[in-house]
Amino acid sequence: MILYQFFLRLYPILAYLISPFNEKAKLWVDGQAEVWDEINSLKAQIKQPLIWVHCASYGEYEQGLPIIDSIKSRYPSHQIWLTFFSPSGYVYRKKDAQADFVTYLPFDGKKNARLFLETLQPSLIIFIKYEFWFNYLSIAKEKNIPTVLASALFRQGQIFFQFYGGFYQKILNLFTAILVQDQASEDLIKPIISASKVFITGDTRFDRVITTAATVTKFEWIQKLSNYKIMIAGSTWETDHIVLAKAANEIEKLNWIIVPHHVDAASIAECKSHFPKAITLTALLASKQHFTLPTIIIVDQIGILRSLYQYAFISYVGGGFGKDGVHNVLEPAAFGKPVIWGKNDSKYREAIGLRNEGGGFSIQNAETLIEQIKILKSSEEAYTKTSKKAASYIIDHAGATEKTIEFLKEQHFLK
Repeated sequence: MILYQFFLRLYPILAYLISPFNEKAKLWVDGQAEVWDEINSLKAQIKQPLIWVHCASYGEYEQGLPIIDSIKSRYPSHQIWLTFFSPSGYVYRKKDAQADFVTYLPFDGKKNARLFLETLQPSLIIFIKYEFWFNYLSIAKEKNIPTVLASALFRQGQIFFQFYGGFYQKILNLFTAILVQDQASEDLIKPIISASKVFITGDTRFDRVITTAATVTKFEWIQKLSNYKIMIAGSTWETDHIVLAKAANEIEKLNWIIVPHHVDAASIAECKSHFPKAITLTALLASKQHFTLPTIIIVDQIGILRSLYQYAFISYVGGGFGKDGVHNVLEPAAFGKPVIWGKNDSKYREAIGLRNEGGGFSIQNAETLIEQIKILKSSEEAYTKTSKKAASYIIDHAGATEKTIEFLKEQHFLK
């Protein structure tokens, strides 16, 4: 408890100190400064029943969106107040989030938590995956507001399972119910909280990628590329570019579309340094040229990667050569095509599952990437088998949203 209170005091100070040098920190500091003005400007529009859904960031929002959509479609009279902790969720989803209200979450002080809950008076609180705020959960329990942690995922290395994690175990026990993604998560937390609170419902991201794969945008500029197959490399970093560049130089008769994780000028320049013959998407769109030879395109725009995966012969997902690990392998797999990524996937059960299923491959270096692409290009049997495995992996793990909604109905949290 002492460490948690110390964190609550220290975090805003550190964020303020680094905000002149860090855009994300600045956005958070500014957002916290303005959050109560925004809440107060919206509170007159509240109509009960209201459900509060909280997502830490953009990734959790993607996980929570199927639940939000399902509630809105089945219970149109219910309002949803969506909060974010991180600017990466709030800034990018403020305008198009499927919720009635979207704000930052006021920082977890007792005064903030009590005032926020008394302002909203939610009938249900849903936290997505990784959020554990002691004061909000304590006051919600005091007020008999049901709290649900949805699509939760636990790993042995987390603080809850360490000898010093007693306070964080206490936070988990404040939830009315915890809906976990898999058996491994259930096995981990059952010894530290009441077993009657834990239910396996699955990972809602599978439902999300099925929906997005069915509602993609088409791009006319794809027709400017040669007739050779296309390798889509998404959410890439410099460690990926080093590996991909060697493969692009080695493999013939293949178009490449590289989508860096960041598209600021410095990131695009770094990417282009590894692919000196590449052109940016902006330059392609301005050109009337149609290519007859294999081409490398660097995408310098945001928001189109998910739809680009539909054109992939093979998809590559970045991050697997960095310390944080591979990004979302489910988005490209939803199109039923082979997926390849770097070796750092040990924390990502969906990547491990896709690999074990045979729908994707984790590669160690440029040489193994080249070898895997050549196999998939030369063997129709291997390519078809891998594609089918990728598609079946997604379909077989769908349904978490429905299980979540049914649980909320059975517990009379949704009425």
